[in-house]
Amino acid sequence: MKRFFIFSLLYLAVAMVVLHIFRENPAIQIYDALTRTIATLKAFAKYLPFILGVLVAIFMVTRSFAGKKVATEGAWALAGCLVFSISFTFMKTSLPYIVPFFADPLFADIDKAMHGGVDPWVLTHKLAPYIPANAVSTLYFVIWGLPAAFFPFLLAVTDSDEQRKKTYLILFAFVWIGLGNFTAYAGASVGPIYYDRLLGGDRFADLLGAVQSSGLADTKIGIVQNGLWHVFSNHSQMVGSGISAFPSVHNGVAALIMFYLFDRSKWLAPIGVIFCFAILFCSVYVGWHYAIDGYFSILAVGGAWWGLRKWNARKAVQPASPAWDAPGSTSPIPAE
Repeated sequence: MKRFFIFSLLYLAVAMVVLHIFRENPAIQIYDALTRTIATLKAFAKYLPFILGVLVAIFMVTRSFAGKKVATEGAWALAGCLVFSISFTFMKTSLPYIVPFFADPLFADIDKAMHGGVDPWVLTHKLAPYIPANAVSTLYFVIWGLPAAFFPFLLAVTDSDEQRKKTYLILFAFVWIGLGNFTAYAGASVGPIYYDRLLGGDRFADLLGAVQSSGLADTKIGIVQNGLWHVFSNHSQMVGSGISAFPSVHNGVAALIMFYLFDRSKWLAPIGVIFCFAILFCSVYVGWHYAIDGYFSILAVGGAWWGLRKWNARKAVQPASPAWDAPGSTSPIPAE
């Protein structure tokens, strides 16, 4: 986890360069980010009893608990998570200053064509009478948010398999940086909920009405949606802010968790599948994403996961080098 912390510092260095090149008043933005990080730490403290409970459960099952090692690894991971979140915010909020949003009409048209000429949000809102708005808000922010922000920390304190931790740290970086930064530049878009605010017109006016009538607008989802647009339109800075629809980091993280639970236990795998599907559904239901945003992210994470598994399996079966290949050894094969 120390390497993850160092990686996060390097990521922060790159993000700072981007911030200074493309943004105005970077010092003010950095100060605001640090202030928000302190608030994030305070919020994280609420989950410490739950995390301690998980550690106790692991100890009861395995009867082994390397307390000092776990504490050290956890500290490095937690510090890395905080630095990583600041870095990602700087990169994400700088996106429209590097590549202006351009892809929404294309993604909206593809989405409609893929779903029989109907916008996917319309299909999801057919279930609105049966879906509690507060439950969606809790799932999308709290249940998703803890592993999303602190997945490396959870790895450090609950997983003793070093190879698996390495694999999923790579996937974690792939989701946030590979999808959330680099791929986002290639498909810069704001998503259905902001479509009309960006481009004008009323293409998604009915979506705004559906969000209002379903009760979502009165939950944290509505507050955050309006807040993100305020931050964007005022060229401000806030940890966790930034607008970018394609590809969906929400769904990328959900896929990451799904595959991780699959690797941990066959009993946990169904939970991962349900969680991944629920986040995909909610990301369209609340209007933040086109369905294609989620489809792409899940497939991309699945491809990366499969590739890493193949790579790890190949390394595991590679024969060890013969002893005489070691430096300073003498080969038993006679010289010609």
